Amino acid sequence: MQNQTASTANLVSSSLMGLFFIVGVPGNIAVIVLIVRHFKKDNFTVHLMLNLAVADILCLITLPGWIYSELNSIGQETCMFFTSLVYCSMYSSVITVSALSMYRCLRIRHPQMWSRMDRRKERTLLFTNWVLALVFSFPGVFTQDSIEGECERNLNSHGRLIVAALESLLGFVLPLIIILTSYYYLHKMMTQRLKKHRQRLTQLVTRIIIMFLICWAPHHIIKLTDIFVTFFNLESPLPNISDIVGCLTFLNSCVNPFLYAFSSKNLRQQNQPGRNLPMSCT
Repeated sequence: MQNQTASTANLVSSSLMGLFFIVGVPGNIAVIVLIVRHFKKDNFTVHLMLNLAVADILCLITLPGWIYSELNSIGQETCMFFTSLVYCSMYSSVITVSALSMYRCLRIRHPQMWSRMDRRKERTLLFTNWVLALVFSFPGVFTQDSIEGECERNLNSHGRLIVAALESLLGFVLPLIIILTSYYYLHKMMTQRLKKHRQRLTQLVTRIIIMFLICWAPHHIIKLTDIFVTFFNLESPLPNISDIVGCLTFLNSCVNPFLYAFSSKNLRQQNQPGRNLPMSCT
């Protein structure tokens, strides 16, 4: 009965991942084309959005590999390859979402400082994003195993428990603190002195962040629960659903293109030649 439940969970998670791949990859490609063709090229917020779309694509193209691992056996090398790619792209996506919220806040709070940022500094920040994502990925990649042909982590030591806890800290708790703090101060400044036309891009970023929380919170709650029950040698209260909840994290990369498309009309209007670009979009 337990094997049948596990098999059903694998089929459900594989079906969801297949849907996310079919919808998300073309959607993110369309976003990149839209940004390159219609958005202002010297807009750092747009550069961050382009970086987010690239990270989302890299994350989503691993889905066929994860589907195969759910339904068939894979080796240790293949497991580490897909794990490294998905970890790096997901960390890059999380760091970019955090950077979007911080930049929106600092750009309005300290406009003179950010007006002096040139293209070289922007490229340095984007490069640092990917370096941090790669560094954060290493512990998770080297603690991932191919167990009975399935790519997963066995929390069988204190070191692996610490790595799993660090992933939740770096991949969710810390970004959540940065996001909430940035938007708290941004909200205070908006209610005090910002005009309506300067809120358009901030609303887009807000939607991206809300979707990020919806998609990632269940995954990290399940992970922290697994850490707790493993450390105290308890029976897991949520068996056979970690794969389903885990695959929902890919929903964030799948939905982001539709968030862009929802606001693309306003952003294209703001970036058309001859229009005055509001300071909040730079």
